[in-house]
Amino acid sequence: MGNNTLEKEAKELVRLRKAASASKPAYYLGMIMVVLTIIYIVDEVTSNINSAMQPYIIFDLFKISSRDVNSTEYKESLNYVASWNLLSNLFLIIAPFYKALSDRYGRRLFLMINTIGMGLGMLVVMTSTSVLQYIIGMLFMLFFTPSDMQVLYIMETAPKEKRATYSFVAKGIALISVSSIGVLSKVFLNDGVSSSWKYVYAIPVVVALVVGILSVVFVKETPVFLEQRIFYLSLTEEEKERRRQTEKENNTSSQGGVFNAVKFIFTNKQLRWILIAGFLFFATTFYTSYYATVLEGAMTTQMVSLALLIYPFCNGIVTILSGLFSDKLGRKRVCLLLGTIALGGLLIFVLACRLGWGPITAGVAYGCSIGGLWSMSDTLILTMPAESSPSSMRSSVMGTISVLIGAGMFIGQIAFIIGQKFIPIDVLFLVICVPFMALSLIILMTKVKETKFVNLDQVTVDTFK
Repeated sequence: MGNNTLEKEAKELVRLRKAASASKPAYYLGMIMVVLTIIYIVDEVTSNINSAMQPYIIFDLFKISSRDVNSTEYKESLNYVASWNLLSNLFLIIAPFYKALSDRYGRRLFLMINTIGMGLGMLVVMTSTSVLQYIIGMLFMLFFTPSDMQVLYIMETAPKEKRATYSFVAKGIALISVSSIGVLSKVFLNDGVSSSWKYVYAIPVVVALVVGILSVVFVKETPVFLEQRIFYLSLTEEEKERRRQTEKENNTSSQGGVFNAVKFIFTNKQLRWILIAGFLFFATTFYTSYYATVLEGAMTTQMVSLALLIYPFCNGIVTILSGLFSDKLGRKRVCLLLGTIALGGLLIFVLACRLGWGPITAGVAYGCSIGGLWSMSDTLILTMPAESSPSSMRSSVMGTISVLIGAGMFIGQIAFIIGQKFIPIDVLFLVICVPFMALSLIILMTKVKETKFVNLDQVTVDTFK
């Protein structure tokens, strides 16, 4: 190793030790959870706003005057957007390389970058005057939203016995805040002004940019990252080399990086089965991109706005309860419960739109459905992989497994694009989701080990081997 590298590592070690020894005020845990929850709100609003505004964006940018979601013109435009959504999954291949950088440079820097990045992506979409600009903004948003650095931050900061509770309560509050999209829709959406959807983005853009900048001031590096990085930098060159050699002989690695993470995921039985279960389950998440089209085809714009206002509350309540039950029942049992809620809610949502049960029923059903869907998804791609990986490569594993699981989303999107030419969109939701979700649950319950109350500081490459 060169002298320059040794000098840089020595300086980094001094800086990290200083950060680790710095005292924190008694209220720090509460304060950082507030800041992380606000960032979580930004993340969830960014993740949902394009889907909620989808019909109105298509009407405006594709110059469709009929405002009929069942028209051939609208369906062709929707297919065009869906194709870019499909390609965005390939675009996410670089995401684990990006996320793995936080295993080297820390969580704090990337928490700020992700938050500001989401704000800039929404800004590009908001100012769109062409389909191309909208696609660029959408892809920009899709790059930053899967990172979920605030989730890793919470898991590495919260007490281990309350890890899932803190995570899901923060997410539940964030999901309830998605109702702000419904509020802004009722205030700004106007059938007579095709570009009125742009005003819905304004406040979320400002909040994202401001909180991203302020996070540098209020958020300190996570104690888990500091501990594992200081430990590694404190080793002598001989100790590092012996460690690398031992890991090579044992076909393991304690250090981060995408290629190490890929190798670890496929050689570790626990992570391999989590990957398979997650792959199958994520094939069902496609319907969250097209629910607004189903609503618009069954209701007036004002009724749709009411459904958009209602569903986040049910989504948030299910999410908060899932966190509480996850720490009590365990990750596997709560996934079984959440999967059942996701399917039951989706069925009622489809019936509500088809049989005219109104926006309240549709909003409640959809909220419960995606509450179960995303809570189980988070357990499969965030909570359980994090609890099954050593801290020195946790972020790399989480970033890499999320992309590998993303291939399941690719399969679901392809099935949707092909199937919607022959089957009504709402019925297609059930045709695809029922078999994939059921098989995922069977694998999870029979092949994956429980990770409840795992001590993140003590997880090694051999813990779940």
